Parts: sequence; C-alpha cells; structure tokens
Amino acid sequence: MVRITADFQQERVLHPAAMALLNHSFSQGWADPNKLNNNSRQTAILLQQVRQKFAELLDVRADEIEFSGESDLGFELGIAGLLNTQSQMIYSAIDRQRVFAIAQSHEKNGNKVNCLPVDKNGVIKLSTTTEKDVLVWQVANGETGNIQANPKSQALIFADCTASGVDYLPEFKYHTALFDSKSWQGPAGLGLLIIKDAEKWRNPSPHNDFSRSLGTYSIPLAIASSVALEAYLSDTDIRAKLKKLLIEFISEQISDVDIASTDNGLSKFLSCSFANVESDRLLLELEKLGFAVDSGSACKSADMQPSHVLAAMGRPIVGNIRLTLHKDITEQMVVEFCQALKISVEKLRKN
Repeated sequence: MVRITADFQQERVLHPAAMALLNHSFSQGWADPNKLNNNSRQTAILLQQVRQKFAELLDVRADEIEFSGESDLGFELGIAGLLNTQSQMIYSAIDRQRVFAIAQSHEKNGNKVNCLPVDKNGVIKLSTTTEKDVLVWQVANGETGNIQANPKSQALIFADCTASGVDYLPEFKYHTALFDSKSWQGPAGLGLLIIKDAEKWRNPSPHNDFSRSLGTYSIPLAIASSVALEAYLSDTDIRAKLKKLLIEFISEQISDVDIASTDNGLSKFLSCSFANVESDRLLLELEKLGFAVDSGSACKSADMQPSHVLAAMGRPIVGNIRLTLHKDITEQMVVEFCQALKISVEKLRKN
C-alpha cells in the first residue's frame, strides 16, 4: 500500500469542524420541521438559523435558499424550472454532463437548444439572446478553474456555482443558481438551490402543492455543511501562491506541456497535459511516489470523451492530469510534487 504524501484529487474528506458534530447530529434524530409539536418547532428554528448563515456567506436572502438531497437534482430544478415550450436553452460545450442531459431532453420535446463554443482558454462565445431564452452560465470550470466573464444577456440565467462555490461568487444578475456543499469541503449529498426570481420559476418535478423542492435532504448534513462553510472561509489560503509555483515549474522545467488553466482562474484547480505520456501510467507513477492526482473529465460519462472540456477548448486530452489544491496543501508538498512529476514524465518518455 503506497503512503500518500499529498492528495491532489478532487474528492476530499469532510472538514474537521463539520466532522466533529456530524456523529452527534445523526445519533440525535430530528423531528419534522413542518409539524407543530415542540421538537419540530425547535428543528424549524435551527434550520432557519442554518439558512440565515448560508445566506450571509453566499450573499443571498434566506428565503431564496432551497436544500436538495443531491446537487445533481438542483440542475434539473434550477434549469428546467425556468424553461417552457417557448424557451431556447443556451448552454456551453464545457458544461457539466447533467446540463447536457437536460438540453437533450428539452430538444427531444421539440424545443430549441444552442450549445455555445469556447475558445482555447475556455471562454464561452456568447451569442445574441432574448428574454424568452434560458442561459446556463458556468461561473468557473471544475477542471481548469477558468472563470467566465459576467454575461451580458437578456435571457433568464441559471448560474452554475457548483465548482466555484464560495471561492468566487457570481457578480451578475441571475434568476436561479446551484451550489454544491462539497466545494467548501462540506458533506456530499447536499445542494443549495437559489431561486432569485420566484415569479419566473416553477417547480418542474411532479407535485400537488406549492413546494419549491422535493424536501428530501438530511438535516444533519445541512447543519454540517453550514459549519464547514464558515470554517472553510476562516482557513488560511495560500493556494494562489501554490498554483503560481506549479505553473512556473511545469512551464520551465518540463517540455512539451499544455497548461489549460489560466493564471487568473480559481486557485484550487490546475489542468495540464504532457505530450508522449499516457495519463493512466502517469497517475500510477505519481502514486508510487506518494502523490494522488486526477485525470480526464471531472464529470464522467460513457458517451463523452476523456475530457469533453479540453476537447471543446481544442486542447490535448492525452497525457492529462488534474490537480485540486486543497487548503491543507503546503508549499513543501507542492515542491516535492513538482520533482516527482518531472521524474515521472521523464521516465515515461524514455520507455
């Protein structure tokens, strides 16, 4: 069993601050906050406090937040909730798999869709939009970390904040948005759907009341996620410095490399591809030296290329690795990784 010196993989353990209370929360049991008994009222009060904390940290109103037991479900609620038979759904070639699925369903129902191309830096080439359109706008990409400029559009906008999280909040007007608890080292299985304009949104799932979500989420996970978010924001963050160090070393010390991540993107993601190297072999070589990294698409799909994001950008997809820089990664870990990367690439190119 290889001992991992530094873990640059996207998956991450729960933030220690949230882990400390999660076992207690699950063992306690929670009353239904919609009932009228005393325990239920106490749960409802606590949930409102949690909602208020999220609102403060995500720069939204508490009454705009809906919890979802699965972040992927939030894509359906947030996007399809804005669509109607007159809508053209506009999205980009670097969007998540779930967005592609919603677009496919919308098109199968006889409606218009428009998949926007991107340039070499992943910048979405936004076309003309109308008030009837629904625009899916990815705030930042989950593979490269590249950030999009604020969209100038008349359309109804769904902001995909699942990768950017609280590291880069949208600075434009949107109608719905989705955050993923995992983006701030919170628990998996919790999405935060933001509904800014309730008059232009309807619940697209089967329902017979005025509910805005399915209501299927774990109260302990919601509490733990709010604690994780607050702790995440208070943690020391040197990732911008570490990303710069990585980019400079890779650019100067390793030949024939393509870096898809821009300098001004999210500091937590870095994607690069090495010519004449197989990704899986590079991952294994790095693992032997104690470093865990990712490769390929951040949202796997059987009908997509190893990285549909890199393919859409016109970047190499062979020899690609993805690094996620977590806040507990140190400069020494990055220095040691750089040397391991250089050794691994040179070894594989000789074979």
